[in-house]
Amino acid sequence: MLRVIDTGPITNHVNFVQTPRGQFAYVTVGGLNVVKAFRTADFEQVATIPVGDLPHGIWPSGDGSRVYVGIENGDAVTAIDTATNRVIATIPNGQAAQALVYVPDAAPAGVVGTEGLQPLGLAASALHFALTGLDGKNATTVSLFDQGLTQVLQAAVVGLEPAKRYVLALTTNADGTGAIEPIAQFMTNPAGAQIVNAVGPIRQIVDPTTPARDERRYLVVMTVENGKPGRPVQFQQSETTRSSIAR
Repeated sequence: MLRVIDTGPITNHVNFVQTPRGQFAYVTVGGLNVVKAFRTADFEQVATIPVGDLPHGIWPSGDGSRVYVGIENGDAVTAIDTATNRVIATIPNGQAAQALVYVPDAAPAGVVGTEGLQPLGLAASALHFALTGLDGKNATTVSLFDQGLTQVLQAAVVGLEPAKRYVLALTTNADGTGAIEPIAQFMTNPAGAQIVNAVGPIRQIVDPTTPARDERRYLVVMTVENGKPGRPVQFQQSETTRSSIAR
């Protein structure tokens, strides 16, 4: 082992890029929503590039001029210019982009390369919002992916105490009070972060035998005390009422 680099919470993938300026390691840091670039000759960090919510897979172009990043909680792929270390394009691509591979010359010359593509349909249906901590700052990013009768909820939780148990829950009030419906318990890692997933009829439950109701639930992160939900520590943004979860 040559060296251990502290890159940040929810460090996901790394890839190496050879450029005219030397070789660099590009690292996706999901908890900070950035890509960090390190010079491999001396491990010095040379850039921090904001790319979107929960960057995951990463791969360079064949000539090293671009780096492509899957934005898992943003349903997109971003392109980074390695000469300037800035995002130059954001490409929608459907739900929860994770790993990706760049294949040079995959489309022959003169071919557009989009012949096999089709509309995203249900895969384009998703809600994205954030939770704020007690300090009022955005911390956790959340995606709710529609799968038809069920939804997949994914939260990139950061900003909590390390190695402590919490619960992601739904409450009837935006301040974390009222009726509590636990979704998933989790333990934070040494950086106070974790990826939390849940599958089910989270967005809405419809009973055809009863009149439709307009009730709302709000996503919160709560401590776990004596095995039960304790005090709320992160709250769904109040300004995103349109993205609150109807039942």
